[in-house]
Amino acid sequence: MAQGKAGTKPPGRSKGSTGKNRPKQQKASAAQQPATLYVCRSCVWSEAEREIDGKRQGEFLLDAIRQNILTAPLPENTGLRAVHCLNGCKSPCNVAFRAAGKHGLRFSHLTPDNAAEVLSFFNVYNDSEIGDVPEAEIPVGMRGKQTVRTPPPPIRSK
Repeated sequence: MAQGKAGTKPPGRSKGSTGKNRPKQQKASAAQQPATLYVCRSCVWSEAEREIDGKRQGEFLLDAIRQNILTAPLPENTGLRAVHCLNGCKSPCNVAFRAAGKHGLRFSHLTPDNAAEVLSFFNVYNDSEIGDVPEAEIPVGMRGKQTVRTPPPPIRSK
């Protein structure tokens, strides 16, 4: 066993303790972790036409998603967050799905017409175990538009 300063044992262990008798911490399931839908509000319509009526396409997509939420609220323990950028500027509009223990996913080339599909996919993602959603469960208007898949961040226990 490693010795601490001045030959003392690390705190938290009694003499002779191996840690084997401690109760095991139950790991949280990724499916139980809060998921967040991120919407890039700064996505432009195009380089030539960055705004329409003083608003970028990302704001229109965000407004359309919020309108859909009025009739079909987000699942419990989830959230919607408008962000300045999701780093998909070459292929606007972008949304991302993140949760501890799940793959992070970003979809690009979306329009306000995809708002209901984004929310439908959010429900599927939220219910998934690790964020791997089969192509058949991705709404038709979002298929082929997944541009980023990142490894799951760790689930932090309390």
